[in-house]
Amino acid sequence: MNRKKINPKESYLILFFLKALGLYLLWYVVYELWLSKVGWFDNLIIDNLVQMTYSILDFFEYKLFRLEHVIGIDGSHGVYIGTPCNGVELMALFIGFIIIFKGSWKNKIWFIPIGVVVIHFLNLFRVIGLTLMAKYNPSLIEFNHKYTFTVLLYFIVFLGWMLWVKFYSKNKKI
Repeated sequence: MNRKKINPKESYLILFFLKALGLYLLWYVVYELWLSKVGWFDNLIIDNLVQMTYSILDFFEYKLFRLEHVIGIDGSHGVYIGTPCNGVELMALFIGFIIIFKGSWKNKIWFIPIGVVVIHFLNLFRVIGLTLMAKYNPSLIEFNHKYTFTVLLYFIVFLGWMLWVKFYSKNKKI
């Protein structure tokens, strides 16, 4: 019998995708089937975004209003922060990549929380930007929400991944 040998790069890729599949299934069970249904985790993140947006804009002496998941400047319709916009899925994507990619757990333990905090603050500045747009130029909201901020957030997460691969991954050849 003539068996084909699997080269190390192929076996690494297969293992990488199997880990990714396993983490996705774990995410699906924990988040999609449980946490998103009960809502407390998403609400915690959204409430934090609303409160921090309020605090920052209040510091600059804007007259503000807030409702459950809405923050706005008086005279505008405000910005509603829904579950898809709270950044949790982007954080999970970032965490998943760092977990499945090679590197020491010692580095992963500090790199992951820093990345999550960076993503959360980027999302905060996105909400602040959208809140200001709602007041001063509402016609810009849809485009910037859908494209500008999405591309910017994913680009920065991609840079975080590249930083991990370049400086903290054990296997720098792949």
